[in-house]
Amino acid sequence: MLFNSFAFAIFLPLVFALYWTFFNQKKVSVRNAFILAASYVFYGWWDWRFLILIALTSFCSWRSGILINNSSGSNSKISARFWLATNLVLNLGILAIFKYYNFFIETFVEAFSSVGVHLQPSTLQIVLPVGISFYTFQALSYSIDVYRKQIMPTRNWLQFFAFVSFFPQLVAGPIERAKNLLPQFELLKKPDYKVFRSAILLIAWGFFKKLMVADRLAVFIDSSFDNITTTAGLPMLLGIIFFAFQLYLDFSAYSDIAIGTAKLFGFDLMTNFRRPYLSTSFGNFWKRWHISLSSWFMDYVYIPLGGNRKGQYRTWLNVLIVFAVSGLWHGASWNFVIWGTLNAMFMILLDPVLNLIKSKNVIANCFKSLFIFACWTLSLVFFRAHGFQTALDCFANLGLSGAENIINFGLNSVELKLSLVLILIILLKEMVWEKSETSVPAVFYKMPLIFRWIFYIAFILSIVYFGQYGGENENAFIYFQF
Repeated sequence: MLFNSFAFAIFLPLVFALYWTFFNQKKVSVRNAFILAASYVFYGWWDWRFLILIALTSFCSWRSGILINNSSGSNSKISARFWLATNLVLNLGILAIFKYYNFFIETFVEAFSSVGVHLQPSTLQIVLPVGISFYTFQALSYSIDVYRKQIMPTRNWLQFFAFVSFFPQLVAGPIERAKNLLPQFELLKKPDYKVFRSAILLIAWGFFKKLMVADRLAVFIDSSFDNITTTAGLPMLLGIIFFAFQLYLDFSAYSDIAIGTAKLFGFDLMTNFRRPYLSTSFGNFWKRWHISLSSWFMDYVYIPLGGNRKGQYRTWLNVLIVFAVSGLWHGASWNFVIWGTLNAMFMILLDPVLNLIKSKNVIANCFKSLFIFACWTLSLVFFRAHGFQTALDCFANLGLSGAENIINFGLNSVELKLSLVLILIILLKEMVWEKSETSVPAVFYKMPLIFRWIFYIAFILSIVYFGQYGGENENAFIYFQF
């Protein structure tokens, strides 16, 4: 079920009303059962058969946590490792089959073909389950944290199943840690008007970014990337720049809607984006971009590899490994691996130079942010292009000519100008937020009630009237495919 679908427009108010009217005042177990049922309806709306997979992932991780904790005796560490490894193999095995089986088979065949050996492999005709990478990583982090004795396992399967499948963040994150989200399923909260107000505004802001900006940019981007041979000069350059904004606004919009929706039910999710395009180093960028995934790879891949504790060269190797794996996490394509490796090289080679520039100088910081954005945007060609050769064609077609052809890529001059103005408004808002993230909302809420309601109504109506709408799948969030 998409957030920006008619089905969700009915689903959310209905679930919200039932939750606060009948279920949140009962026992915690009754409340969690309702959340689990609602989450399974939300996920199963797409294809009910894949509920089996999420239930299996939940059961394996829940049970492994108990078995890891129960390991005792002289071989306790070996036993704990066995149950952790078993859970990792089972869950990563499911992920590998659905997401990477065909990719590895095709890569294997191409490698043999290059030396004159031609094989006839059998690939699987399967559909990638929506959100499988997200909920798998969330479940795995739980069993790893139990093994590390950072958290105690829950013996309440209902609580854990609700944690893994919690519908606001089920499909595209944030990838929550058990120590943050799991304890919240033990609490019953009372309705809070101020929380609801901030939640609805955050949801509305997410829909603004998604429907009014990201989906409008998508029209131009799809037209330019799907016609590489005829897209040259400025239209190609603009398509690449627009994609950098579409990706950020689309994904951060999902996170805003997810966090806001969770707030409606009394749950707090972690921040997933913190103004990444204002970063002054590539390391800083990855502390602001898709924070839940970046921190996941930091805690469960980079640090176990040795982090920065084993010398400079080993640190560089660890960074390369993490980013290559992160690229592969995004999709079964060598383009994603190249994208990840490029960003690793940016960190290794360019951050030392950027760090030499004084950080307190506003002009210098603007220069660094623009430079980082330019490098990031160019790397995204591999993220967006359909294949390696297509990416190379994109670079070959870059230029400053062809300005007269810009309006031939799906957006007329008015829509194009509107998109540029909205991007500028969002950037200005983020610059203000960068200086004072908490005081700006406080000032707004102190304004007269009539002024706030005029703003609420005008803001929502503008989204409804000016939003870019398409079919059920045309406006799907980009990260649904991961």
